[in-house]
Amino acid sequence: MSESQRDAIWAKLPERLASLSVRVRLLPWIREELVDWVRDTIVAGQGTWVVGAPGAVAEFPSFDGAPVNVSVEAGVITAERPDAAFRLAITEKVRAFAFTDGGPIVLGLPRGRAAFPSSASELKPLGPDAGAIGEAHRNDMLFDIGIGRRYTRFCVRSNNEELLSSLSKIGGQHWSNFMPIMLSQFIAVSPHRVVETAAARIEIFAKIPGPGESSPNGAHTHFLADFLKSGDEIPPSLAPPDYAAPVAIFYPSKSNAN
Repeated sequence: MSESQRDAIWAKLPERLASLSVRVRLLPWIREELVDWVRDTIVAGQGTWVVGAPGAVAEFPSFDGAPVNVSVEAGVITAERPDAAFRLAITEKVRAFAFTDGGPIVLGLPRGRAAFPSSASELKPLGPDAGAIGEAHRNDMLFDIGIGRRYTRFCVRSNNEELLSSLSKIGGQHWSNFMPIMLSQFIAVSPHRVVETAAARIEIFAKIPGPGESSPNGAHTHFLADFLKSGDEIPPSLAPPDYAAPVAIFYPSKSNAN
């Protein structure tokens, strides 16, 4: 087909998808286009990147005016701001899925490439965080909280000796057992929260809010027991096709969604 013929078909696709009640569509972006789009969402402050499962997520906003340094190298986008860092590796296997015009976009990988080697359902020490985005944190100790998801893990990272000692003593316990005991110490120390998938990682440095306090306006995490009970890997309304596993979600800000 000629360029004009292909353009004519693309123009008709939204109407065709709507008539067929197709819930999710694969965006026709090649790797280079996807890398450029991810970079632009951050540089232009278009919304928020989220990594995690319902109930255990990290949010990296770019529209709140905080200074953000962005770099791209070999398909890896790295963004750093005072309260967080974000890294996303775009390979030839990463795909983008849309659900509504101007709505969230989910990035996914084939399920076989997205799963972690083991899915921890209890607190597990992972050793020094060699994969830390900032070199200064690569000797800090990383602990998997153990949310029991196949494609996502929620971790804490620290070099605080008292906290590390406490975490070492409760290794092997389910988060529902140790979280009530550790909560006050987590709030006092505010270890970094590290939420990652096979392609994405968000590290949150902001203070953990105490009882009655709200999450900060900038980058932050949520760890919500009631939502974790669902066992979902992603909100059902944003689930990609069965062959793909979610690795990150982009939520456009309201000004960009309209």
